[in-house]
Order: sequence, then structure tokens, then C-alpha cells
Amino acid sequence: YEILLYLNSFYFGMFALCEFGIGLFKATNLPYPTGTIVSEYILLVFLCCVESMRIFLGRKGNLTERSFSVLMSIALTVPSVFGVLYFLIWQTYVLRLEVVLCAIQLTLQGFELALALLCLVTFYKSGTY
Repeated sequence: YEILLYLNSFYFGMFALCEFGIGLFKATNLPYPTGTIVSEYILLVFLCCVESMRIFLGRKGNLTERSFSVLMSIALTVPSVFGVLYFLIWQTYVLRLEVVLCAIQLTLQGFELALALLCLVTFYKSGTY
């Protein structure tokens, strides 16, 4: 679980920078409806905040073996997944590069969710919760 969180901390930084750059590219080269690009950037900032908190709480909970932090990380997975799904499906224009980046991000989040649940089970079995 820790290895995936560590990997995702770097991958998400690259993901956010790429989405920011792709957003600039699309804003300059594609005809956007008024206000749409601003709302997409606001969503990207929100996604960055949620994902950063999710990774921080997951790492903290795993290292200290406290289930509350891992549970909060699991809870923050839901808005984070929906944010990535927005950039994958519901965005005004979706480029192939974004499809690949979002698919990798969703795969990492799925594996992290499965291992976080497994981590919680081991915490409860060992009595450290």
C-alpha cells in the first residue's frame, strides 16, 4: 500500500501538470463555451487538493497503523475518482493523452483502494486501530 501511495504521489504531480498544460493548449486552440475552461481549472485545483489529502492521510495511517486516517483516505477516494472521471469522460474536449493519463490514475486509485481495505483488515485483526 505504501509503495503505491509513494508512486501515486509522483504520478499525480505529473498528471496535474500535464492536465494544466493540456488545458492551456485546449484553451488556445479549441473553441470553448464561455466559462467552461475556468470551471475545468477550478475542478483541477479541487482535485489536486483532494488527492494530496488522500495520499497524505493514507501514508500517515499506514505508517502509524491507525485505521482512522486510512478510512479518511478511502473516503477521499470517491471525490478523487469522480474528478478523474470528469477529465476522462465529461470534459468538453478529451484528448487521447488525457485518456491514457486518466486510465493510469484510475488504475492506481483502484489498486490503492483494494490495498487500503486489506490494510484495514490487518489493522483490525492485529488489534491496532
